[in-house]
Amino acid sequence: MGISLYYSAERKLPLTVQENETINKIITKYSDAFEFKGIGEDFCVYEYDISEPDIIFSGATKLPMTEDVNDMFSACLHWAGCLTEIRKSVPNSTWYVNLDDTDLLWDEDTGWYFSDEF
Repeated sequence: MGISLYYSAERKLPLTVQENETINKIITKYSDAFEFKGIGEDFCVYEYDISEPDIIFSGATKLPMTEDVNDMFSACLHWAGCLTEIRKSVPNSTWYVNLDDTDLLWDEDTGWYFSDEF
């Protein structure tokens, strides 16, 4: 059993070449800095599905499950930072990010975060 972070972005226009390049650089930066290599999954982006053209970015990443639950939250916050940078590089889009059934919230200044009720 595991817990996963799910993410998607929607808009009428597909990602531009520049946006794709920027996203790939962001993902590489965060993947290189990921401290749970070999325990958690790599950041996963699904291939663009032409049958759902408005979904311009989506994926899911299974978080590491260790004896210390803080590892899972640390990994989640790491990838939330990645998603914050990606979202800021893709204007005019509607985003959804959730940890299994719990939505992360968005703040323009600080990015993705958990509600106080989590």
